[in-house]
Amino acid sequence: MFLSAIRYFKGFVDFYAEGADTESFYSYCSRNGMELFYPRKEGYKLFAKTEAKNYKKLRYQAKKRGIKLKLLKKHGFYFFIKKHKSKVGFVSGIFFIIIFLIFMNQYIWKIEVTGNTKTDKENILSYAKEMGLFTGTYSKKHSVQDIEWYILRENKGLASVEINIQGSVASILVNERAEEPQMVPDDDIPINIVASKYGVIRKMDVFDGQDVVKTGDAVLKGDLLVSAVYEDSHNKLTLKHARAKIMAETDYNIVAEYPLEEKNISKGKLKKKIFEIDFLGKKLLVGNNKGCDNLISEVFSEKLKFFWIELPITLTKTQYFTVKENSITHNFDEGKAGALKLLEQKEKEEMSDMEIISRKTEEMIKDGKYIINADYIVLMDIAEEQPIESNIPWENTDDMS
Repeated sequence: MFLSAIRYFKGFVDFYAEGADTESFYSYCSRNGMELFYPRKEGYKLFAKTEAKNYKKLRYQAKKRGIKLKLLKKHGFYFFIKKHKSKVGFVSGIFFIIIFLIFMNQYIWKIEVTGNTKTDKENILSYAKEMGLFTGTYSKKHSVQDIEWYILRENKGLASVEINIQGSVASILVNERAEEPQMVPDDDIPINIVASKYGVIRKMDVFDGQDVVKTGDAVLKGDLLVSAVYEDSHNKLTLKHARAKIMAETDYNIVAEYPLEEKNISKGKLKKKIFEIDFLGKKLLVGNNKGCDNLISEVFSEKLKFFWIELPITLTKTQYFTVKENSITHNFDEGKAGALKLLEQKEKEEMSDMEIISRKTEEMIKDGKYIINADYIVLMDIAEEQPIESNIPWENTDDMS
């Protein structure tokens, strides 16, 4: 970007060289410090860009080699000034603006914070401000190391802080500490395993506790499956945090409804525009949004720039559009396809950990909707934890007795 800015101020041209020996012409330019940038070969033509001062020198060398040069376009501040040199006031104004922008570039107008996912950005900015780093301050007066150390000291969740100041932009890059997982035991209270719904047990994996049912048993919702009361070989009773996976054959139901008539809302004609100019926290509103509560709005914000220099000015444009409301009517086939798609989505979301044994569907049109009622026979885990209270001694362990 900096190189492009230099080229713009010096002035550069687009041209092409046409002839049978453009390769030696290009080699000569490279050897003699006349840089050709973005070269591109098309047949006997070599397209390129070069600084304006080089182009005059190239014409003699091209003619010497029997190569024709064609100027395509001029770019840059040099040609802009040359074109308007008769307008003294205009050129003076441009010169003043450039000096002003160079002066403004010595101050910080933007502070960026990156790398923070858990730490509040405003918290980091407030500590930086306490150390004198805020918008509008002279960029070269700050002790970066002192600010980094202070932010790091005041934020225990940060592992490192790095501040880079380039021109009018200060970048604060933070690296957050990796939190150590808290080891909270999940066996802090006695737990029974009960049935979350009715079914016929097909498979049991008991990891801790005493099973009170067996494979093939039919159970109802709330029935005890694995007891926290455990009896060892010495007839001693202790309480445990029961753990088990109980797979049972049971039913499941999903209803998918797809509307046959939908209202589609879209934006219509542009009704109003308002602008907000933010300069160093001071906001100027141009226009008002009176009567726009029920309109569709679009907001665009951008930092204003002069050439490559970003100004401390943010322009926000809000556009309000009228509301267009259309009705979309679906036929029988479209309604069925839509309902089936919804059914598939619900199956993925709700039944990912179930095994489907059978499915029976019933389809109907009711209240302007295409409805699919699906009844399933599934194999699912019906184990549900239930805390208990008892006077039996409590064994706080994950191991089997």
